[in-house]
Amino acid sequence: MNMVLRDHFFDSFFNNFGVYERDTSHYEVVENEGSFDIHVELPGIKKGHLSLKVHENHLSIKADNTVESDSNEKLTRLNKRYEKTFKLPVSVDQDKISSTLEDGILSVKLPKYKEQKPKNIDIQVK
Repeated sequence: MNMVLRDHFFDSFFNNFGVYERDTSHYEVVENEGSFDIHVELPGIKKGHLSLKVHENHLSIKADNTVESDSNEKLTRLNKRYEKTFKLPVSVDQDKISSTLEDGILSVKLPKYKEQKPKNIDIQVK
């Protein structure tokens, strides 16, 4: 297993797995033989406040957990927002991406396409 912790040092080395982010939450990208796995720390975020989308070879993770309460004439506001966009390598099979949320950790599995062997194609003469 090859573990890659994403930071600015790696951005130039791993150009095919670029990251665009708006916050400083911790995450890691792990490359296995058959997949890339992304793990993001999202403490206090529930499934209903979280969205994952794949569009044009990018995976976007967004979370908004804004809570407001008015008790004893004091306004309390809790605001947790996360937004990350990962540029996906061409080897990711986007139709098979899956995710789980457990104990404040979002895990996203990005399966790689199965390696295809070269295939001879017959040439038809007309």
